[in-house]
Amino acid sequence: MERETETAHLRAVLDASSAREGALAVISGPAGSGKTELLRELLRLAAERNVPVWAARALPGERDLPLGVVGQLVRSAEGGDVDTAPARAVLDAVTERAAHGRVTLEADETYTLHDWLRGAVRRKPLLVIDDVMLADTASLRFLRHCVAHSDQDGTGFVVTERSYTRADHADYRSFRAELIRQRHCRNMWLAGLPPSGIESVLTAHYESASARRLAPAYHAATGGNPLLVRALIQDRDAARSASFPALDDDAPIPGGAFAHAVLDCLHRTEGGVLETARWLAVLGHADPALLERLTGATGQTVERDLQELAAIGLLDGDGALRHPAIGEAALQELPTADLAAMHGAAAELLYQAGAEEHVVARHLLAGDLTNGTWTLPLLERGAQQALFEDRLDDAFRFLELAVRSSTDNAELARLAPHLVAASWRRNPNMTTRALTLFDQLLGSGLEPGQPVLPLIRCLVWYGRLPEAADALSKLRVGSESENLELAMTRMWLAGLCPPLLESLPPEADIDRGPVQVRLAARYTALQAQSRVLHRGPDDASVAQAEQILQSSRLSEETYEAVEAALLALVYADRLDRALRWSDELLAAAVERRSPGWEAVFAAIRGLVALRCGDLPTARSRTERALSHAQPESWGLVVGAPLSSLLLACTEVGAYEQAERVLRQPVPDTMFDSRPGVEYMHARGRYWLATGRLHAALGEFMLCGELLGSWNLDQPSIVPWRTSAAEVYLRLGNRQKARVLAESQLALLRPGHIRTRGLTLRVLAEAVDGQQAERFHAEAVDLLHESGDRLEHARALACMSRHQQSMGENDRARMTARLASDMAWACGAYPLAEESLPGRSRLKAKPVPPELELPGGEDVARLSDAERRVAALAARGLTNRQVARRLCVTVSTVEQHLTRVYRKLNVTRRVDLPAYLAQDQSDTA
Repeated sequence: MERETETAHLRAVLDASSAREGALAVISGPAGSGKTELLRELLRLAAERNVPVWAARALPGERDLPLGVVGQLVRSAEGGDVDTAPARAVLDAVTERAAHGRVTLEADETYTLHDWLRGAVRRKPLLVIDDVMLADTASLRFLRHCVAHSDQDGTGFVVTERSYTRADHADYRSFRAELIRQRHCRNMWLAGLPPSGIESVLTAHYESASARRLAPAYHAATGGNPLLVRALIQDRDAARSASFPALDDDAPIPGGAFAHAVLDCLHRTEGGVLETARWLAVLGHADPALLERLTGATGQTVERDLQELAAIGLLDGDGALRHPAIGEAALQELPTADLAAMHGAAAELLYQAGAEEHVVARHLLAGDLTNGTWTLPLLERGAQQALFEDRLDDAFRFLELAVRSSTDNAELARLAPHLVAASWRRNPNMTTRALTLFDQLLGSGLEPGQPVLPLIRCLVWYGRLPEAADALSKLRVGSESENLELAMTRMWLAGLCPPLLESLPPEADIDRGPVQVRLAARYTALQAQSRVLHRGPDDASVAQAEQILQSSRLSEETYEAVEAALLALVYADRLDRALRWSDELLAAAVERRSPGWEAVFAAIRGLVALRCGDLPTARSRTERALSHAQPESWGLVVGAPLSSLLLACTEVGAYEQAERVLRQPVPDTMFDSRPGVEYMHARGRYWLATGRLHAALGEFMLCGELLGSWNLDQPSIVPWRTSAAEVYLRLGNRQKARVLAESQLALLRPGHIRTRGLTLRVLAEAVDGQQAERFHAEAVDLLHESGDRLEHARALACMSRHQQSMGENDRARMTARLASDMAWACGAYPLAEESLPGRSRLKAKPVPPELELPGGEDVARLSDAERRVAALAARGLTNRQVARRLCVTVSTVEQHLTRVYRKLNVTRRVDLPAYLAQDQSDTA
């Protein structure tokens, strides 16, 4: 393919040879460029024209064989019934002398051979020699003599040579000079195939459209080298026969054939080309100055090596290997120890040259080398840079090598938490392997002053509380940075695992100087979370949490801060803001390709969805969190995702899945933590839903006992009082239910909108008359405002039962229908069936309220005042209650409703569309 010009030259050579004009041709090109293939075409053309051809091929191992190439020519002549006795006699004489150490061709022997060649046959043969630069000295001298007289005796020569042949072969230089100086010599250079030529090659194997698509990528990978192109075709065909999944891709699929072709090209080179190619594979780029130092060669030699590699097609325009598979092939035959030594040499030179640390670290890792005082700090910094750039595999391997090479406990105590954090972010299920380092450190003893607080936090996270308590009891801190770290650990433990607080040393004053500024985000976030968990939400804590989330990009340094700030919003009942930030952080974790972070933020997103009443999302996000990190990888924090999943399954009515969640083994130490209490509360809710009332009550009361002893008794964390009150209501003890609900109400601060709403809903069921009606209405409004659609639906269902008990059947039916619609939209099918019996037997689900937005063709005809009145009426409020709410007269409400009925084509309040109750037009 694409060799039409060269083929025309060969025809001319054959014509000249037939005319006894002594035509000469030199075919030059790099390894794999198709020189031998062109000679095959020459032999075919010669056979068509009946031109005799004597052929030989010089081989690297036969350079010391005297007259080895001439001997091949003689054997080729024997096939044409030529008398070769004179030539054989010379060959025998030279061979005999060579056995005694004299490898020479005497002058008379040269003339004898030449005379035999001139008079051997009536038709002059065309001498064809492949890879003539590898010919032995005696053959080259004889051939030079023949070339010098070719215009006299009409002998034709066609030889091939590889480009960039080293200049240390004087006889070949002399032969080539004589060849080129002949006036009738044709010199042909075989360049790589262009994309159009590769397309032509591919068309012989694939459909035209496929060949056109594949050609650019194949050219980019091979530089047009025909040998490499054919190898890629073989590999693709092999992959296709094995049903390789990537065949739909247009990228090459290099395999064994390609590797063999690359090695074939490299082994055909001379000098240090193969070594240079290996260094390029190790370095990943071409730096002539660095290559000169690494190989010990001169700059001119290195430049020549690079030129030859580029001519072969292995280097691109920037001097880099065209495809990773080329580097892999170049290093394939190298012993492991030699490869490690190369990486070590590269690392040291790159370090001395001031290369980027992660580049040097890669070489240390590849060679498994940590000798030198500079290697450990460099690995740490390289890991930090890799984490920043989301190269998690590199970061983990750098830290693992640093840990493996360190023998100092202080260093190990500093490195271990970073290794665990990188492991969690990269693959949470592999983190437990990194924890074996903790045993080594704990077994050898931790000295005072060692950086052990991050290590202790890892122990706590993974539920190794006895070891953590022992390490905490041995803490001896004194510096400002240590005191600040201890203060943050204290806040973290108080919110996660309060029993360990008693093991901490006394609290010290914290200097609010530069040290705190460096860690301000984490300290502020933990402070905001601590206030919410221990004293309930306030505007300052919420503002602090949002400030952290707005100003912090998700990274290793900010991860703990943003997680704490996000949880502060969740437990402060700021669900709208928590929803936004949990979505953003989850998306950021996905974008950063960090499965561990994704697991954590998916779990928090599931918790937010649960508190918003979005049960399908709660289940899917929590299941996603548990799929990224198996339960055993979560440690004691596993209670958080499991409790969300258990609650979501309970509300949906998926009791079999809930049972499977309960059968999931959990660590005993989990129940000494806040996630453990959340799990206990979720378990109690499941038992309540399935009628095991006394078991549920015992669980709720134990939750209260634990939270009270930990100073974490905030209803927004676990509303155990209202859950216990619901049990008492089911048992018929309204008095105890009322006491529990009222005590929970007394704990709530103004910011607890959602928790206040669900508390009032339970309290309304424990009281009677107008007080119950007022509590029901207030609960419905608060829960509507909070964004928790499930609790809103539950409050509407309770209001419907109260209305029915008061004899207001029309209002009760309308409220029940609204409650059932909302519950169905949330996925809470048991509540939907309870609110409107027979709902589950309906053939079609209703359109969820959030999809039936007010603003349809009919609703758009309502004025703002009419929409406000219609929204409150649709929620079940009487005309008087609507008037009081909107500060208008009852008459005005009646007039507005009359117009609403007419515009919506309904005749009574119970027929108002249920989605009107979701209208936000009355918020002001």
